[in-house]
Amino acid sequence: MASLPPPTIDRPLVRIASTSGRVELIAEDRTDVDVRGDAEVTRFGAATTITGDHGRLIVRVPAGIDVVIGATSGRVDVTGTVGATAVTTDSGRIGIERATSVDARSNDGRIEIGHCSADCCLRSEHGAVAVASCGSADVATATGRISLGDVRGAARAHCTNGRVDITMATANDVSAETVTGRISVSMPRGVRAFCTDLADGPAERPDDADCVVSTHSVTGRVDIVNR
Repeated sequence: MASLPPPTIDRPLVRIASTSGRVELIAEDRTDVDVRGDAEVTRFGAATTITGDHGRLIVRVPAGIDVVIGATSGRVDVTGTVGATAVTTDSGRIGIERATSVDARSNDGRIEIGHCSADCCLRSEHGAVAVASCGSADVATATGRISLGDVRGAARAHCTNGRVDITMATANDVSAETVTGRISVSMPRGVRAFCTDLADGPAERPDDADCVVSTHSVTGRVDIVNR
């Protein structure tokens, strides 16, 4: 059974722990929490804890609620709009449609994020990572492509084996590194980026630059363009 942190009672929170089986969380216009599947439900303050053993869980929650999900084996899908969201799974794909902030980690499985308005921290040992839009991004994967779109804050991407694609929406610093694979960074038109190689160490932004783009690929091509 995946372990979860102690409950938070300051604001509404839904916590789900599942041993095996798909977890579907649906955020919608409602005031209660509805659970379908074989699970134990407990409440402490503003926190609702749902513990499932085997089989599929379908959980309907109020839109905007904070979410913590821990799964040992199984796919996790979060649809609708949620608040601060944390998801961990040992084996299984993670999909989150829209959240305020995201911390998602998978040992073996793809991670897909639609929209994250604030910080987006993603880790995958084996699996691609894709984000359609976010505030800041901190992403790492051992094996799998990283694709970050419409980034409005600082972006960091580290990949051992895979391609890295980053599209920036604003003039913010970028750090992108891969051992095997191509790196592509797209900056908005007119942004003056100071480009450096991560292998040369940290670099300070010159006065005439809007941001610093630091990249390094051992065996792949690096492209930094203004669109």
